[in-house]
Formats: sequence, structure tokens, C-alpha cells
Amino acid sequence: MLSETALLARAEDAIAGLLPDGWSCARQEAPRETDLLLTIRSPDGATGVVAVEVKQRVAPGNVAAVVAQLALAAPAAAVVVAAWLSPLTRAALTEAGVGYVDLTGNADVRLSRPGLVLRTDGAAKDPEPAPSALGSLKGPGAARAVRALIDFAPPYGVRELAKASGASAPVLSRVAALLATDALLRRDDRGAVLEVSWVDVLRRWVEDYRFPGTERGVSYLDPRGVAAFTRKLATYGQPWAATGTLGVPPGVAVAPVALATIYVESPARAAREMGLTPAETGANVLLIGVGESDERMRSVVGADGLVRCAVSQVAADLLTGPGRGSSEGEALIEWMRANESSWRKRP
Repeated sequence: MLSETALLARAEDAIAGLLPDGWSCARQEAPRETDLLLTIRSPDGATGVVAVEVKQRVAPGNVAAVVAQLALAAPAAAVVVAAWLSPLTRAALTEAGVGYVDLTGNADVRLSRPGLVLRTDGAAKDPEPAPSALGSLKGPGAARAVRALIDFAPPYGVRELAKASGASAPVLSRVAALLATDALLRRDDRGAVLEVSWVDVLRRWVEDYRFPGTERGVSYLDPRGVAAFTRKLATYGQPWAATGTLGVPPGVAVAPVALATIYVESPARAAREMGLTPAETGANVLLIGVGESDERMRSVVGADGLVRCAVSQVAADLLTGPGRGSSEGEALIEWMRANESSWRKRP
């Protein structure tokens, strides 16, 4: 781990290295409220001042405090520098109007006078993660725990949530500890969960989550189309649940269903019983074998007879799945914000 002094020197070098030809930067005396002031000079001699705050680590929940500290330095432009900044932290800084630079190459520095925008992408994952009892949210156990934290409204104890959700209490405890490190949930001294920033938890999960259709999905064609296939689902005698566009609550979808994505116990059996044809191209049905994580948990039967996965699962699948799913996932998150009481329950 670099010292803050070393980070400060690297920060100045990093910002200088991003400047276009003919631009320069130089230190100036900084007030005690900030670590560094840099004067940026354009080729025509115009200058602007950037306040730089160096941090070993910045969690999304700490952004407000860092922004408040930078505001004391007075310059209009401010930049946070760290060895690595997570996507959630970078998004929070951008929303707060603060730039950032990390030593893996992620950077967003903006000056209105002189006009300057520096934007580069670096590592999406921490190349040197801090030691933790749980290093990521990968795997079926972590998925169950994350969905439980999203789907149920706190306050609750870990054992209470485990009983209500079917997630493992030890895994729930480890996941909660990891999320608390990033200030995405708040616990009391006894470990009970008091508050969960479920949107940020969802976004943190999808950083590690992999759409299961990539490995467990089989593509099929129903020659009569998606509407005919959904009618067949109503009479299919085995457990199933829709995700993707078909899994979005009624009236929320932003586009017609081009690919019906369904969790089933056996894709081969479901395809055989519903008369589907294997298709590498032109598929309109994707059947995904349910694994240990059981993505169908807390599925809901709609008034239209469709069994839909919990919206947390649908959102994760949309945000990580193929095609236009990302924009549909964002639309679903907005619906979830506006209708939290309709899908998020107490244990």
C-alpha cells in the first residue's frame, strides 16, 4: 500500500500525464483543508485551479464527507485521488460534481475555465483488494444473501433474515460485513441490519454477478412466437419463473419481448414438452437450468398468470444479460424506487 505522500506525488504525475500537448500543471501553496492545489495552464496562458484530495480508500458512503472537505478549499474544480476507485464510488463522485483519478487509469477531470475534459478508463476491479472475510459477491450463496438484503426491508437481525429468506446466516453475516465496509448498509453494535442502500447493493452485486444464461442457458425457437410460448407456460406442469424482459412487472416493460427468458429445472424436458426447437440463431426462447442459488426464490404470480422472478433477480439479469437489457434494467430500477412498498417486505 502506498503512503499518502507517495500517492500525492503519483497524483500530480497522473494528472500531468493526462494533459494534452501544450498544457501544463504546477503546484501552488495549499490550504490545510486540502492535500494539493494544482494550477492548470492552457497553451494560450489561461489558468484554472484544481483542489486535490488524496485518500487510501473511498467507499461510496464516504463521498459526501470527502466532497464537504474539498468544498473548504474554495476552487470550483476538485479531484479525488486514490490507488483505485470502485465504479460505485466514481459514480457518486461524478454525481457530486467532483472529479477523480486513480492509479489504474480511471480518470475524470473537468475544468470550465480554461475548458478541459480528461476522461480515461482503468481497472474495473481492485488490483490489490484489502483482506476481507469475503472478497466478492460471486457465487450462489452470496447471491442468496444479497437478494435477501435487497428484498426485505430492515431493521432485522441476521438470523431473522436467514429464516425469512432461506439464505445462510453465516453467509449473510459475511456479505453484510463486506457491504458495511463500503458503507452500503448500516448495522448496530450487535450486528443487526438497520439500513440498506438497496440500489447501491444491487449495483455492487452486478459488478461480480454473471448472467447465468451464458453457462446454463439453452436457446430455442417457438415457431409461433413468444406470445404462443407464454401461453404454453401456463400449462407447463413443472416449476418455472420468468426473468429478463418477460420478468418485468406488467406495464413496466419499455420494449416488446423478443427473447423469453425462463428459469426451469430441466431445459431439455421443458423444450420437449412445449414443442421447442433448438436454435443457435433466431432464438426467441432462452431456458436456464436452475442451479444451487435457485433464482426462482420469491417468485410472484401476476394477474396475467405469468410467474416472475423477484424484481431484484430480474434487475440483475437485465443489467448483465445480452442485448438491450441494460437500459431495461435501469428502467426497472426506477420503477423499484417508485414502488418500493409493493415488492420490498418485512421479514
